[in-house]
Parts: sequence; C-alpha cells; structure tokens
Amino acid sequence: MSEFSAIEHRLLFHPFEPVKSAPLGWKKQDLIDHVRTAMAVELGTLPIYFCALYSIHQDNGGIGSKARAHILSIAEQEMLHLALAGNMLCALDGKQLLYSQAFMPTYPSEILFDKIRMQLAPANKDNLECFLKIEAPYLPPPVPPKEPVFLETNLLETRAAVAPKQEFIPEYRSIGQFYENLEKGLRELAPHDPGLFSKNTSKQLRGSEFFDSKMTIITDQETALEALTTIVDQGEGSIGIPDSHYSIFVDLYQQHKQWVCVNYVEDPSTISYKDVNNVAYRLSLAVDASYCLLLQTLDRCWQGDIAEGPKRKQLLRNIHQLMVAVLSPTAHVLVQQKIGSQFAAPCFEFYPQGEKTPLKPQPLYEALKKEIETAQKEATRAGDKNTADAIGRIAFCLSNFNVVADE
Repeated sequence: MSEFSAIEHRLLFHPFEPVKSAPLGWKKQDLIDHVRTAMAVELGTLPIYFCALYSIHQDNGGIGSKARAHILSIAEQEMLHLALAGNMLCALDGKQLLYSQAFMPTYPSEILFDKIRMQLAPANKDNLECFLKIEAPYLPPPVPPKEPVFLETNLLETRAAVAPKQEFIPEYRSIGQFYENLEKGLRELAPHDPGLFSKNTSKQLRGSEFFDSKMTIITDQETALEALTTIVDQGEGSIGIPDSHYSIFVDLYQQHKQWVCVNYVEDPSTISYKDVNNVAYRLSLAVDASYCLLLQTLDRCWQGDIAEGPKRKQLLRNIHQLMVAVLSPTAHVLVQQKIGSQFAAPCFEFYPQGEKTPLKPQPLYEALKKEIETAQKEATRAGDKNTADAIGRIAFCLSNFNVVADE
C-alpha cells in the first residue's frame, strides 16, 4: 500500500500544469486551478528576492541596509500572498503541496505568463530590471475599432458568414491579466454558489498566527475579493499604489549604485559546489533542506488533522523559527563562501537532492541537522573558525527545534 493518497501522489509526482487562459465558462475546478497557479506565481518569486537580499553587504544602517529592508518587506508580502492564495484554495477544498519536486520552481526559468527570466542573482542593475518587469502594472490592451461592413460579398465570404463560429480564447500575457481573469471567475461563480468558499475555515491561516490584520480568512465572495485585492494592490497588476512592489523597485533601481553586492556565481546549483568548496556544498544543502521544511510546515497548516489540533501552534512557531533562526543565517554564511573567484549563492532546491519523493517531517529535520553539523566539521577542518562558530550558533538553534509529529 502506498504511503501517499491518490491526490498526494498526483501532486507530488505528476508535473504541475499551470492554467494558460480563461475558460469559456467558469466552473469550480477552473477556479481551483487558477488559485493553484496563483500559488505557483507567488512561490516562484520568493527565492529570487531572498537571493538578491542576501547579496547586499550589510553597512550598519546605511543605504545597503535600507535596500535589504525594502527587499525583505517585498519578500514577506510575497509570503503573505502565497498564504492568502493557500487560504483561498483551502476554502475551495482544493489541494496543492508546496513541498513537491513537481511544484517547486527551478532556476533559471521564466515567470509564468510574462516570460521574464527569473534567476538567482545579486541585487544589481540587471536583476533589478527583471524585478521591475515582473512587478510592472498591468494595462489592459486597447479595444480595437469595429471592422467596416461591406455590402458586396463573394461566395467564400458568404460561406464563412454562415459557418459556425469557433471561439478563440487567447493565452494570458501577464500576471496582471491572469489575476484580472481570476477575479472575473470568482465574481461569476460566487453569486450562484453561496457555499463556494465555505470549507476548512479552521485550517486557514489567520491574523493572530500570520501577518496580523493583513491576513484574511476566506469564507465568502467578499473575503475572497479582499484577499485578491491585497495580492494585486501590493504587487502584480497594481497601478497608482505608492507602496506597491513596482514602486519600491523603481526607487531601488535608481539607487543601486550606492550599495555593494556579493559577486555570485552565475546560475548556481547546489551540486556545482561539491568538491569545489565542501563548506559551501553542505551549507547549500542545509538551505535547501530548511526551505523544504518550511514549505512542508506550511502545507501541514492547511491539510490533515494536525491543522486543526492542539499542535497547530507549534507548527506556526516552527515557521518563524525556520525563517529567522535557520534559513536566513545559513544563507548569510553561505554567501561568504568562495567558489573560485566568486561566491556561492543559495539555490532553494528540492531536498533530498536528486530525489522526487519528499521526506517526512522528522527525517527531513534530522537530515537538515546533519547537513549543518557536517558543514561545521568541514569549516573546522579548513581552519575557518569564524564560519565554524557561525554554523555552531545555527546548530544550537536547531537543537531546540520541536518537530511536530503527525496525529
């Protein structure tokens, strides 16, 4: 008997297929597929923004520190958007696993719909230009004028006029256009189905747990639109919003010469560090493992009996601990590791490396702990006391981590 349900097996081992265009007529499954695609869009930007953030040298409150704070605020809002989309999917009784080799984005790649290159790179001019393109406001195309009507027609034109009309639905060309149609589908379906968003209220992330008043529990059309407005106004598809991601990146782009960035290797991958710098290799594996454990913990908040049980509070504490005390400090140590004349970059890859099957929570935690311990040993062997001490502090935080067992 398989350890995964049929739905889990499909989500874990079948390639994720994002929606490409609006349906001819909206059904609940179309809305579910669009919300799953929204989760893919939001998840895809997190690693590239975090990677850019980690590249900026800290300068004790200077312009670099301020730039880091701005990019961090954007990354946190992308986390909020992912959480809101996850709540909406939960309310629709849909399913999607973030910790899935079939769903997690890889880099370099292209962001959905806009076809803009996403890469793990420093916060330099070229990468900030990509961020501006990703977050650019969506402007609907102008409506073309009606074609003139001619009285004279030939036989072929007459036959064409009486032939059955085939509807053509164009593919989405931007994230903003995608979200605009998602809103249309929501507005079309909700009035005819009062219970559309009535599922799993207790499993959704709430403000007291995540992002305070910005978080929305979705129960009906009004709250679903509220969540969608937050996503669009803060980021993709927004126009005229002073604190939108686009506006912040415009300011950062104009100031990019005022901070210093780590010179990352181009198109980094964890495996490329092996035997070149073993400290970097183990730290990169630890970043991958901690990122996957973070995604898995989010998955568990939305699904299964534990999402509603007394252990939920510990899951939420684990999310914060992983982000603040494990993932971020590990990435900061990693980017100080030399790879030839350049430096390592965090890769945010699926863990275990080269596998498709996810680990259960306890084995994943144990693997993360082992990667950190091995990295510390490699740093000690190399005589790098500062790095070994920094990794030791991360190991101490991990030793206090409380893995929540399944119900």
